[in-house]
Amino acid sequence: MGTLVIENIVAGYGSGPNILRGLSLTVEAGKTYCIIGPNGAGKSTLIKVIAGMLKPREGRIIYKGELLNGLRADQVLQRGVCYVPSDRSLFPDMTVKENLRMGGYILRNSRLVEKRIEEIFAQFPILKEKSSQMAKNLSGGQQQLASIARAMVLKPELIMLDEPSLGLAPKVVQQIFGTIATLRDQGLTIVLVEQNARKGLENADQGVVLDLGTNSFERPAVEVLHDPRIQELYLGKRRQPLQTENTQ
Repeated sequence: MGTLVIENIVAGYGSGPNILRGLSLTVEAGKTYCIIGPNGAGKSTLIKVIAGMLKPREGRIIYKGELLNGLRADQVLQRGVCYVPSDRSLFPDMTVKENLRMGGYILRNSRLVEKRIEEIFAQFPILKEKSSQMAKNLSGGQQQLASIARAMVLKPELIMLDEPSLGLAPKVVQQIFGTIATLRDQGLTIVLVEQNARKGLENADQGVVLDLGTNSFERPAVEVLHDPRIQELYLGKRRQPLQTENTQ
């Protein structure tokens, strides 16, 4: 387990403008961080940069003392950092079990992969029950669970979840956050990007508010959840920037 340090990251897509504008954040090992903020604030961009899917234009990403800048996504994965995207990205015409096997492709030890899949099936019986079904035939909640389980085949130390509750019914959202709580109890470091700010903060240790591509506000999650400014801006009331910035 180790600390993730994000230093003055500037990043964007292609030749487009900067989405992240000098963002800095320290993620302590074993804690859950919920990142909230308006659309376009840079939440998903941040975890793509950490995962090696998007190269930063400036700044540094350091995990367990090692610089991640310049590493490919698979190399970041090998260092125990897993990313579960919002679109779930399962192979639709492969079975649940085949999808989980794909999660362990970098291990190069088929017996170890099968052992870990059986451990996951013991933890999530519904996936064992559906193991021979095509992923495209699963419900949205089951697909999300399978996506998280696929990442767990590698036994990551840090897992990043992008909008895990997106498009799910309230009852299913409860189940997904129950799974996140289980991972938290196992001591994983979790970075959670979540539009359902209230639910995300209720299941986190630290709350981080991104606005205009920077870390605008960071506190223990319970404090963020009950801060009047956050309630007004991000928990269902009117929207305005948390801070004034020069956007020129």
